[in-house]
Amino acid sequence: MLNRKSKPSAFSLRWSNRLHALASTIYRKRPVWMVSFSASEASLPEGLRAACASTAMLVVGNLLHDPAFAWAAIGAFWTCLADAAGSNRARFASMMGFALLSTVCGGLTALASGAGTAAAALALLVFTSLGAFGRIWGAATAQVTILVATACVVMVDRPIHDLRAGMASLGIYLAGCLFAVALSLTVWRIHPFGSSRAALRAVYLRLADIASDSARLLEQRAVRGDWATHAAQFRADARGALERSRKVLARVPASRSGGHETYDNLLGLLTDGEALFAYLIAVSGACEKVPDDARRARRVARLLTAIGDVLRGIGAAASDGQGARVAGLQLRLRRLAERLETALMEPVKLKSGFELVDFAPAQAPSERWKEGAARFLTQTWATLKANLSPQSVGLRHAARVGVTTTTGFLIIRALGLPFGYWATMAALLILQPSIGATWPRSIERAAGSIVGGVLAAALGYAIHSPLGISLAVFPLVMATMALRPVSYSLFVLFLTPTFVLVADFASPGANEFAYAITRLGNNVLGCVLALLATFYLWPTREKADYRVYLNDAVRANLAYLRAALASPAPGDRDMERLRRAAGLGSNNAEEAIGRMRLEKLEDSMVDTVTLTVLSLLRRMAGTATQLRLSANRREMHDELDAWITAVSEDIDAALNRTLRPARHALPVRDRLTSLEADAVGELALMLRLLTERMREARG
Repeated sequence: MLNRKSKPSAFSLRWSNRLHALASTIYRKRPVWMVSFSASEASLPEGLRAACASTAMLVVGNLLHDPAFAWAAIGAFWTCLADAAGSNRARFASMMGFALLSTVCGGLTALASGAGTAAAALALLVFTSLGAFGRIWGAATAQVTILVATACVVMVDRPIHDLRAGMASLGIYLAGCLFAVALSLTVWRIHPFGSSRAALRAVYLRLADIASDSARLLEQRAVRGDWATHAAQFRADARGALERSRKVLARVPASRSGGHETYDNLLGLLTDGEALFAYLIAVSGACEKVPDDARRARRVARLLTAIGDVLRGIGAAASDGQGARVAGLQLRLRRLAERLETALMEPVKLKSGFELVDFAPAQAPSERWKEGAARFLTQTWATLKANLSPQSVGLRHAARVGVTTTTGFLIIRALGLPFGYWATMAALLILQPSIGATWPRSIERAAGSIVGGVLAAALGYAIHSPLGISLAVFPLVMATMALRPVSYSLFVLFLTPTFVLVADFASPGANEFAYAITRLGNNVLGCVLALLATFYLWPTREKADYRVYLNDAVRANLAYLRAALASPAPGDRDMERLRRAAGLGSNNAEEAIGRMRLEKLEDSMVDTVTLTVLSLLRRMAGTATQLRLSANRREMHDELDAWITAVSEDIDAALNRTLRPARHALPVRDRLTSLEADAVGELALMLRLLTERMREARG
C-alpha cells in the first residue's frame, strides 16, 4: 500500500519544478560532447551509499595513519558500482561476486606484474578478454566482469614482490569491498519497490517534458520543423521510459506482485502513463495547428505548463509512496485536461480505462535450489557454446578488448609513463561491441576527463591534508555515483578528481597538478587506442540493413493510422497494441540509422530521405492518436477507404522494391475532416518519399 506522507510545501514544489526546468534547459542546450543526458535518472541514494562506504575507509586510514586504506576506498566504490538492481539475493551475488573475483584476479595480475612485463601482459590479456566476454550472459554479469577486469588493469601497476606485504594489501582492499556489501544489504537496503517507483517517476518526468516543451514551442510560435524535432526527441524518450518501467515491474517477484496493493497501484500508474502518453501525442499534434492567435496560444501554453508541473508532482509522489497526493494530482490533471480541450477548440479527451497490453510479469516456477542451480548451469553452458565461434560478436569483442588493453599496457611500460593504468582503463571502458556505440563513449570520456582534470588540479592545490582529502572525496563520490545514469561524461568528470584525490591520499606529498595532467594524457591515449581497435580489429558493424528497421517502422505506423481511420475502429486493446508497435518501430529505426551514420562518419542523400521518412512517421502516429481520441469521429466514406487501401498497397510494394509506377487522384478535400485531410497528405508524402525521392537518392 502506498504510504501517506505529509504534503510537500509550495516552496519545495516550486523549487523542485525550477530545478527540473534548469535540467531540461541543460538537456536542450548541452555541449555537443555530452552525448547522453537524462536528469531524471539521477540516484541520490546510490551516491550517498557509495560516498559513505568510500569515505569511511579513508577516515579509518587517516585514523590509523595507513595510506593503504585508499585501496579499501577504491574497493568499496567499485563494489557499489557492481551492485545489480533487483532482489537482495541478486544484489548480494553481484557485489560479493565482484569482491571475491576482483581480489583473486587482481591479486594474480599483481603477482604476474611482479614476475615481469611478459607475465603481466599475459595476465592482462586473459582477464580483460574474459571480462569483456562476460557480456554474452547479460548486462548484470557484464557489469561485474568488466569491473573485475578494471581492477586487474589498475592492480597491474602495483606489482607484488613480497608475498606477505601483497596479501596484506589485498586484505585491506577486500575489507573495503566487504564493508560496502555489508553497508548495502543491512544499513542501506533498497526498498523492494524502489526501482519500480524510480522507473515510474522517470516515466512521468518524460511525460511532463512533452507537455512543457509543447508549451515552449507554442510560446515561441515554432515552425513545423521544430515540432518534428520535438516529436522525435521527446516521444522517443517517453516510449523508452515506459518500456523500462514495464521491464522493472515485470521483474517484481511473484511474492510481491500477486495481490499486493503497492504493486497494483504502481501497475495502475504505468497504465495511466500509457494513456497520458497517447493523450499528449494528440495534444501536441493539435498544438501544432493552433492558429496565429497570441492570446489563445498563451492560454494553451499556460495550461500545458500546469499539466507538466502536475505530472512531475505525480512522479515525485509515486516515488515517495504518497498515495493520497497522487489521487489529488490525478483529479487536478483531469480538470486541466478539460480546460485544455476548450482552449484548443479540439475535441481531444483524456480517456481512462486503457489496458496495459503485452505485459507479462515474470512468474518463475517454484523449484528447489538444486534444480535452480542445474537450470542456471545448463543455460550458462548453452550460451557459452553458442558464442564459441569466430562469427560471435561477443567473442570478437572480447578478443578486441584483450588485445587493445594489452597493447596499451606494453606501450605504457615501454615509454615508462606513470599511472599507465589510466590509459588501459580508458580503453577497456570505452570499447563497445559496435563502432556506433564506441564513438560517443570515447567523445564523452575524453571531454569528461579534460574538465575533470581541471577540477582535479584546482582541488589538489586547495587541499593538502589527508583529512581534507577524505572530506572532499565524499561529495565527489556521491556525484560520481548519482550522475552515472544521467550522463557518462558527467560520470567521468567527477570520477577523475575522485581518483586523483584518492591517489594523493595513498601517496601524500605528490604533485597534484602532475597527477591531473598525467591522467588526462593517458585518457587521451586510451581513447585513441580504443578508436583504432574499433575500426581495425575485427570491426563489428550494424548487422541488419537499415531498410529492415525502416520497413518495420513504416508498416507499424501505417497499420496504426489505418486502424484509426477504420470504421468501426478496432477495440482499445488492439489499438493500444498497434500504437505501442508504432512507437517501438520508430524508436528502433531512429536508433539504427543513428548507429549507421556514426559508423560511416558521413551522411548521404539516402540518409536524408530516411530521416525525413522517420520524421513523417511521428506525424502519422500523432494524427492516428488524434483520430483515436477525437470526440467527433465519423464513418469513413468509400472513396477515402478505397484510396487509403490502394496507397497502402503501393507503400508496401515500395518497401519491397516491387512498385510499378502508379498515381492515385487525391480524395475530394471537401468531403474530408481536417484530421482525415492530414492523414491523406501524410500518406501521399510517404509514398512519394519511398518512390521518387528514394530512387533519386540512390542514383
